[in-house]
Amino acid sequence: MLIFAKDISTRDHKHSREGADPKLKTYMEYQRKLFPYTIVRAGLDLAYKELDDVLTYQDNDNQPPEDSSRKEYPADIPEWYKTRFPWSAAFLKMEDMHFALVTMVKAMDSFRTEETLNSYHLAVLYDAVHNIVEIYNGLLKQKADQARDIHLSSGVPVSFDDFINNYWPHLDFMILSQPDFPHAVLMPRNREIEEDIKTRMADGDEPLKALEAIVSTFHLHATTLAMLRRDPVKTDDLNLNSNLQKADTFKGLYEEESANSNGEKISFIDHEYQKSFEYAEVKKGS
Repeated sequence: MLIFAKDISTRDHKHSREGADPKLKTYMEYQRKLFPYTIVRAGLDLAYKELDDVLTYQDNDNQPPEDSSRKEYPADIPEWYKTRFPWSAAFLKMEDMHFALVTMVKAMDSFRTEETLNSYHLAVLYDAVHNIVEIYNGLLKQKADQARDIHLSSGVPVSFDDFINNYWPHLDFMILSQPDFPHAVLMPRNREIEEDIKTRMADGDEPLKALEAIVSTFHLHATTLAMLRRDPVKTDDLNLNSNLQKADTFKGLYEEESANSNGEKISFIDHEYQKSFEYAEVKKGS
């Protein structure tokens, strides 16, 4: 099982302050209508199918294989790849992304192990989830009966921005880049890192030296540094760190206490949902 910031296999969490805040209760009711595991899995499956079809077509001298069910193929494959999977394409060749997808699909089928994601995986997953959410939300508007075949939620549109805020541990692969979504819960870390880099460069450091200097301060993973330097991709970078599944992987989310915006002590998971809720409310009002 792939490990995210929250457990994608559960969807019934109730916030401790729902009874005191009707808007928060509405937000959490929306969360309980989502199927996080399915959102991730369906995104991976679609991305794998699309990429596998196009790679097979390319290997077949740009001719559709006899057993192919795909009706159309991109005329410009490199451009299609950059448009369809923009973050993945920034760091990975198509064959590398294909390998990463296969690796993660296999991990999603295992409920006895847990796999830690690095920045390469998070970038690929970001594109994959974005694409399936766009398709699903479009079907809900135009062909609701077909949306039920994907079943990412109990009939509600999925907010991609909010989903990333809640389930991605970080967006370090976006450092020094500008995403198309606010991701207001996660981007403050990126901006802090970027300010540190700019300060070091203003003091005379070369860009790469400034980047390497902040690795320990912000606990950047080795793959993040490799991505930002555009190092050649190693197969080992795309493998998952796998361990036997532990019953208490997410225990800390429920036991640790953190002050919310009102200064009240609540569990860490409630604090995280509270932040996402508050940003969602700000977004709705803007």
